[in-house]
Amino acid sequence: MRDNGSSQGGDDAPALGYTMPKQAMKPRLPFGWQLVMIVLTCLCTFGNHWSNGLIVSLKTTIIKETHINNSQFATLVAVTNLVNTFLCIGLGFYIDKFGGAVMSVILAGFHLSGAMVMSGAATNNLNSYPLLIVGKVLAAIGDGSLDNAQHRIFSTYFAPGKGFAFSIGAIWGVANLAQFTGQSTANVITQNLGSYAWALWISSVIALFSFGCAVTVFFLDRYLRVRYNVTDQTSGLRHTGQTKRGKFDIRAIKHLPVSFWLVVLFAVFENAGVQSFVSISTQFAQQRLKKGAVIGGWVSSFYLLLPACLTPFLGIYIDFYGQRIGFLFASGLTFLISMLLLKFSHSVPTFIAAYIFYALSQCVTPAPQVEIIRSIIPDPKYFATGFAIKKSVVQASIVIITTAAGKLQDLSPTDSLDPAVTLWLVYAFVSVAVSGFMLTMSYWAPNTLPAARLSQIAPPRLPAEVEKLAAAQGIVVHKPDPEDEDAPSELRVKEKLLKSPKPHNEIVSWAYMAVALGIIFIGWIMFGLGVGWGVHGSVIAGTTGE
Repeated sequence: MRDNGSSQGGDDAPALGYTMPKQAMKPRLPFGWQLVMIVLTCLCTFGNHWSNGLIVSLKTTIIKETHINNSQFATLVAVTNLVNTFLCIGLGFYIDKFGGAVMSVILAGFHLSGAMVMSGAATNNLNSYPLLIVGKVLAAIGDGSLDNAQHRIFSTYFAPGKGFAFSIGAIWGVANLAQFTGQSTANVITQNLGSYAWALWISSVIALFSFGCAVTVFFLDRYLRVRYNVTDQTSGLRHTGQTKRGKFDIRAIKHLPVSFWLVVLFAVFENAGVQSFVSISTQFAQQRLKKGAVIGGWVSSFYLLLPACLTPFLGIYIDFYGQRIGFLFASGLTFLISMLLLKFSHSVPTFIAAYIFYALSQCVTPAPQVEIIRSIIPDPKYFATGFAIKKSVVQASIVIITTAAGKLQDLSPTDSLDPAVTLWLVYAFVSVAVSGFMLTMSYWAPNTLPAARLSQIAPPRLPAEVEKLAAAQGIVVHKPDPEDEDAPSELRVKEKLLKSPKPHNEIVSWAYMAVALGIIFIGWIMFGLGVGWGVHGSVIAGTTGE
């Protein structure tokens, strides 16, 4: 039944063990509990992001202690991306089916188990490379989709324009702080305590804390459903926590509009470019500044601090004013400026300016992308599935660019990363072209990509814009039956029809999916080639902004 302030919790109370008077009217969910949900949900991935940069930061130490070569190390780090090229899509469906709260517990548990196995692999001078691989695979199962589960929780509790973008910004603010701390302290802990096992065990303790937060979110979600009138913002109905019916069906692809696939295309180049550059940022800083690993690690980690501070505020701006595609264009443009500065100038001031623009691109990447995917998908029940498709393709694109960059570095007689910067420059240029096209179409031809146009509009102006676009396209819907409490409003039906792909365009969606699978397939081929080449490329999975 529709959320109306008088829904009863009789069916939930016995199973949950909470007592609730049957005739009592449930109060609205207080703001304080919403804030608690934001804090706890953000902390669910604190351990995940803390550990993201550890392995790459400890590259020299791990290679020395485990007696492996560059090819084996590249395999160790890239395994996370390879696991999630396909796994993310399946897990995205189950996140939509079972909800974000229960899946957060399961995925955080996988990350914790993987972190402990990796820690054990380095304890008492065991230095077992096979155990490190096993630990990375276990952690990868949780790492790849844990942020997707977080987004699903927030999409349930917060509507677009009413706190959703802020909550996403808060996630990535906390994520950047966690990754900065883990990445910048890894070598310091190792040097002062005498073994890299200490850095890994500290990461395991943080992972245990995050697992505890996930368990708390699960029980808090159940408690709030019983005690308060909680609306599921993906459906407009009362949040009951019931498992959604259905099975995994690839035909859900036909519900994703062209605007969605353009965002995926943008992410293939911008997200993959920004995230993969992290993997060489420390070594690149060492080469340009001519400093050691510790100084290079600190310098390259500072790009995380600016996003940590600004991302929540950008989320607030999106909640009030929209402009999601505008932020996509801004992230691509700042990324392009950063790579242009690194490519065509070798002075220290230019290097610093390039890293500042790189940090700005990190700021305006996460919240707008998560928000726009939820905004342009006609049916919110496909949100986690759509986000998972985007993330899987991005994972493959990261493998492609880092493997190619590693090969270019190996071909350099001085082991320089300068030739590889050209790859990131191309990625940045394509991302600007795609986002610029979407931004232009949203203003000059709004009826061509209506979902993109609506994602630009501020929430207060959205109803008027929906009516305008519906009238232009001749969309007429019947008024809902006043006796049917579950019937969607006339405005919501029009908005869904505007965003839905046209029946004759379904073949286009399948063509886009074929291209996405092709990118994933190429990613696996490039990984195999990279192992054969023994490249120096390092890949980070689960980093901010995916």
